[in-house]
Amino acid sequence: MNAALKCGRSTLAQSLLSENPSDVAKHITMIRNCAAEQNLEGAMNVFESLKQSGAEMNSVVYNTVLDACVECSQLGKAQSWMEQMKKDGMSDVVSYNTLIKAQLQAGNMKKARALVDEMREEKLQPNCITFNEIVNATVCSSDKRVRSEVWTIIQEMQNVGVRPNQVTCSILLKNLNSSSPESDINQTMSLINGMEEQLDEVLLSSVVEACVRIGKPDLLNTKLRQLMSGDIKVNGSHTFGSLIKAYGHAKDMKSVWRCWKEMRTRHIKPTSITVGCMIEAVVSNGDPDGAWHLIQELGEDPNCKGILNAVIYCSVLKGFTREKNAAKVWAVYEEMQKRNIDLSIVTYNTLLDCCARCCRMDGVPAIIEDMKKAKIKPNIITYSTMLKGHCQTGDISAAFKLVKEMREEADLVPDEIMYNSLLDGCAQSSLVDDGLRVLREMEDAGVKPSNFTLSVLVKLMSRARRVDYAFELVQELSEKYHLSPNSHVYANLVQACCFSKQLQRGLKTLEEMMDRKVQPDKRTYSMLLRLAVQQSHFEKADGLLRGAFGVSGALPFLNTPWAICQGVEEAALSETLSSMAGSPEGNKAAAGFLVDVRKEKPNVWIDPSVQRCVLQGTGGSTWTERRPSKGKGKGKGQRM
Repeated sequence: MNAALKCGRSTLAQSLLSENPSDVAKHITMIRNCAAEQNLEGAMNVFESLKQSGAEMNSVVYNTVLDACVECSQLGKAQSWMEQMKKDGMSDVVSYNTLIKAQLQAGNMKKARALVDEMREEKLQPNCITFNEIVNATVCSSDKRVRSEVWTIIQEMQNVGVRPNQVTCSILLKNLNSSSPESDINQTMSLINGMEEQLDEVLLSSVVEACVRIGKPDLLNTKLRQLMSGDIKVNGSHTFGSLIKAYGHAKDMKSVWRCWKEMRTRHIKPTSITVGCMIEAVVSNGDPDGAWHLIQELGEDPNCKGILNAVIYCSVLKGFTREKNAAKVWAVYEEMQKRNIDLSIVTYNTLLDCCARCCRMDGVPAIIEDMKKAKIKPNIITYSTMLKGHCQTGDISAAFKLVKEMREEADLVPDEIMYNSLLDGCAQSSLVDDGLRVLREMEDAGVKPSNFTLSVLVKLMSRARRVDYAFELVQELSEKYHLSPNSHVYANLVQACCFSKQLQRGLKTLEEMMDRKVQPDKRTYSMLLRLAVQQSHFEKADGLLRGAFGVSGALPFLNTPWAICQGVEEAALSETLSSMAGSPEGNKAAAGFLVDVRKEKPNVWIDPSVQRCVLQGTGGSTWTERRPSKGKGKGKGQRM
């Protein structure tokens, strides 16, 4: 009968069924077949036929009909059938789980949870399947309020004596990422640690992949140590791939190679995904040569050469491209062609990116010709990459020509990235009018400017010495498009002020940053410090230093936590203090700063020679004279 149904011989199956009118198993098979064909009426007729035959009915038959209602997307009939099942005394945990799943698929979370309460009223014990369906629907919901209920459901699950299992943990893990709340991450990891079941390699893979997505190296390293100290024996290629990927993110290349060699020694055949994880791990840790060598080894292995593909090769291409090693990029490309690897648009875009990064735009025509031969059409990324290359080489006319060609031949329109590249090219070549025309065109096309756009526009106006207009553009576009300028935009505004020797305006811009709680970067402080010293405004330079390092006595508007800049470079600090020491007024301010920073921030390292330069005329002593060095020439203090 199963064979008849699989071959589509429904009439034959029906005749076989009529020969055995009370055969429950055959009737169940027929009901399922009707459900697969979306024939709910047929399924009901089969059930009635069995019932009239006098066969002994059971919950399995009833649940099969309930499954048919759900499979045919007839929620209303499923609910009616459930009532019939309860009346006939045939409802059980499986019935409720089926209806709960149907309610969840229909987006009825409240009704699904109400069914759990109803189960308990009927003296039926919900199980892991019951709660796992609800947990899965909760974490996958687009409604943040629904997602926030997940730990309430887990608690409810535990309260009724159902312990979360590996499936529960896998559901929670698959939804963790870099934006997940710390509490969700910690509770999920605690749940896994307290699980009664032995951790298997499927869950092991889920844990390490979640840690990679979360993006916290400390957590990743801790979990890897915990997991690998257990008795889990990895047998699957997929799990090895997950571990290799995780160790790659943790920068632990020794463990990456250990996993790879163990897999190969045990003759576990890698899949293309496993090889992709390995190649990406090697490349991302700065060894594209090693990754390429590994690909060549696999290419000589009869059991593995068939799994090499364009995605795997592209990791190596991107690695050499980042190193601007054009010769090896072309060598890899030639090898791909010799091995008859099916090339994708990503491959060609990577080759074009190499041309752009290496300023070798003369290689572009040959790549475009190869694309045409392979019948691969350029996409927006293709044009954007070429545009970036033309702008970086200063060939703005070629960039504008390319945009025109893209519109006419490919029927594509520029996106924000392309407009920003054009603006940046105009800024590099000081083409103010062309840049403003690009901005107008961008707005007319309905492409919303971003903070990157603002940053480039400020650079464009700064190079043209149009500082006032730079500020006007930022204010106008920010209000129009509801943008909040970030540290990069403000840094370029400060730079524009410094280039035009407007220290007071630069400081006013820094004050606005503090008002908006935008933390300055090291470049912002370095430029303002240099200009303040050049103009002999030593008190302001002293106030800036104190604000950057969080020392008392800073400029009034810098007395906030977000004024502190952790990345102020030693060179900028040394340059500022040495320059201040060149005049009596400046030397006095620099000496005062050294005294206060010694008291309040003893871990800030300052070059001893700079300290001597400042303090030799004040009777003071350097840190290294007061506190003998235990290091290698840098005194007791450390970098901030």
